[in-house]
Amino acid sequence: QNLRRTMTTSTTISTPPPPFDDPSLTNPLECPPLKWGIIGCGRVSHDFTQATKHLPSASVVACAARRLESAQTFADKHKIPKAYGSYDELLQDDSVECVYVGNVHSFRRSIGEKCLKANKHVLLEKPFACSTEDAEYLIGLAKERDLFLMEGMWTRFFPAVEQARRLVFGPDAVLGEVVHVCSDFNFNASDSEEYPSSFVYTHNLGGGSSYLVAPYPLAAASLFYKGVMPSQVSVVGQVDEATGVDLQAAAVLNFAPTSDVAPVMDADNKNENTPKLPGAGTACLSFGMLGESNEETTVIGTKGRLVIRSPGHCPTKLSVTLKAEGRGNAAGSIEYEFVLPEDTDEITKSGGFVYPNSAGFAYEAAAVARCIGSDRKETPQYTLQETLVNARLVDAIRDQLGVKPIAN
Repeated sequence: QNLRRTMTTSTTISTPPPPFDDPSLTNPLECPPLKWGIIGCGRVSHDFTQATKHLPSASVVACAARRLESAQTFADKHKIPKAYGSYDELLQDDSVECVYVGNVHSFRRSIGEKCLKANKHVLLEKPFACSTEDAEYLIGLAKERDLFLMEGMWTRFFPAVEQARRLVFGPDAVLGEVVHVCSDFNFNASDSEEYPSSFVYTHNLGGGSSYLVAPYPLAAASLFYKGVMPSQVSVVGQVDEATGVDLQAAAVLNFAPTSDVAPVMDADNKNENTPKLPGAGTACLSFGMLGESNEETTVIGTKGRLVIRSPGHCPTKLSVTLKAEGRGNAAGSIEYEFVLPEDTDEITKSGGFVYPNSAGFAYEAAAVARCIGSDRKETPQYTLQETLVNARLVDAIRDQLGVKPIAN
């Protein structure tokens, strides 16, 4: 039953929280200088490059595509000094410190490997890899070479998600014990993609909903269950017979307790009277590319609920409703809205953004720069261990759906 909003007070907050990687900061876009190289000159790379223009200390110094003409067009649009017609040429460029990889999914391992062996720090777009084996290899290689590596889970760096973390686990925690997470991301691929020729329907290029959108609801669940691997995973969905890609699916996850002492039995507990064991809970996730869903994440706790508003993968708003004594009673609500930086003239002149809220890539790029600048090899917002957990979950989803592995 929904918590009633009678007898409640509502507050709106717009000041962004400090970033998880540096709680001393008041501006999540503050970061040291970093020189970027861009591999893959498509739509997502365009938006990432546009967002770096919100960071005065960031510079994109080179870009590369499979064809020099494509790279040069991209470079001209964004005023990038150097364009290369091969990825190897960019990786030989000593001015490039960190590489953003935004090309086709099935090349994540091979391109990631090239970048790391060229001693470049790497930000790999989602999916991080097309198998757990590939993910483990890349992470091992980064650690061996003492380099920064991260999956581009940009959602984690939006102030709305940073604040959600604080409201569940941090100094502002108000939800009590997490009971359930519900998250969805479904879009209608036919709005922009031709069937069956588009890459999103091409199996051996890494098409399919489990690679395109599943990483988002999986990351939503793992955030609020502290990156723990669920004890049970059950999946249903549809696979396209003609192309072999998964079109949509729903997954239910069960998380085992991390302690056998419930709050109701804890002598030190003064606030909770519940038998719910710490860490135990469920998640219900939906993802696909057949129709457009509301795209929100709801976190239900023993003391209230939190909703990350649409679009949940790049949100600017969230709300918290606190539970009062008695079933169905609400004690109050808090609304948060964190406005994205406005497009600069430079961004507008180079075509704006392709996708919603892509200015938010700037938060991710800033965190990467801060971590590299302080000699850290990963971000606390989305660790490599959590990347591995979600890679295993993608493999489990594809296995249960009957999707064949991508050929080497």
